[in-house]
Amino acid sequence: MKYINHFLFVALVASISSCGGKETGQMGQIPQYPAIKLQRAQTTLEKKYPATIEGREDIEIRPKVEGYLEKIYVDEGAVVKKGDLLFKINAPQYQQSVISAESAVKNAQIHVDKTRPLVEDDIVNPYELEAAILDLKAKKADLVQARTNLGYTMIKSPIDGVVGKIPFRTGSLVSPQVQNPLTVVSDIAQVHIYFSLDENEFLSLYNSYQGSTLDEKLKHFPKVHFNLSNGQRIAAEGVITSISGLLDQQTGTARIRATFPNKDHSLRSGGSGTIVLGQTMPDALLVPQKSTFELQDKRMVYKVVDNHVVSTEIQVMSMATNEDFVVTQGLSPGDVVVYEGAGTLREDMEIQPQLIQ
Repeated sequence: MKYINHFLFVALVASISSCGGKETGQMGQIPQYPAIKLQRAQTTLEKKYPATIEGREDIEIRPKVEGYLEKIYVDEGAVVKKGDLLFKINAPQYQQSVISAESAVKNAQIHVDKTRPLVEDDIVNPYELEAAILDLKAKKADLVQARTNLGYTMIKSPIDGVVGKIPFRTGSLVSPQVQNPLTVVSDIAQVHIYFSLDENEFLSLYNSYQGSTLDEKLKHFPKVHFNLSNGQRIAAEGVITSISGLLDQQTGTARIRATFPNKDHSLRSGGSGTIVLGQTMPDALLVPQKSTFELQDKRMVYKVVDNHVVSTEIQVMSMATNEDFVVTQGLSPGDVVVYEGAGTLREDMEIQPQLIQ
């Protein structure tokens, strides 16, 4: 019985030792991490900038005479042609002015007609005829002005375009002194989309293209794209047509204008979205964005050297693809970097890199 107990004790110790040795072996395994080997490839970079939309022409429609808004002929968002009637102002005083001016012209004409034969018969001085003729011209000028003022009561569209917001209603008192326009008519067959670049980005863009003058460089600038506020990209491409001659002293930015066709009027003046600048690079060294991390304002990756990770600072272009950065300094083709999981790594940690491409 004594030997049996001793045998059971030895067997139990051996079993425990065996189990303990297996657990230690598992804990001692080298962890595996996905990794990629960097290569050069052609890629198209994109950078996005907040942008605002303006019509090719945005014309404020303001009353030139005072009166009550008698009729509104259009609705907000209506497409109008040049010369279409927009508003009618009830101002009877201008109709009365026309009637009075017409009467004054007739009287002045009668005076001239009566004076002319008297001058010819040497009954009155020729100066009286000259004075009568001058008075007739003045009365005719008054009639033209009266008719012009009356015409101002019928407000027409000065351009082809789309009617904007109408803040007034029938019966509103309007005058040239009102703060808000009656509406804004926007010519949006083409639209101008404005965005800004900081000074460094502007200089980089400006110096990247051929030409000794701005007009020459604009001819070589690439096409640009526009994303609506909901993220949807419109099909039409735009061209950069203007660059501000001065940098904004407060923001240090240059204002850029891109022009887009807008035949379907889907882009409306006052809207917003994102301008997308693209640049094709035939031989770019790419690193996935998820492979990088930031440390004290530095962009870093974990490079694998002899199965150990080494934190490495890199420089990347400001423009990027949706998934990758273009490396300009810090890495070379053939380098292996940890694809993801940087948050669980520490300097000089040994890993088993598993190449995924």
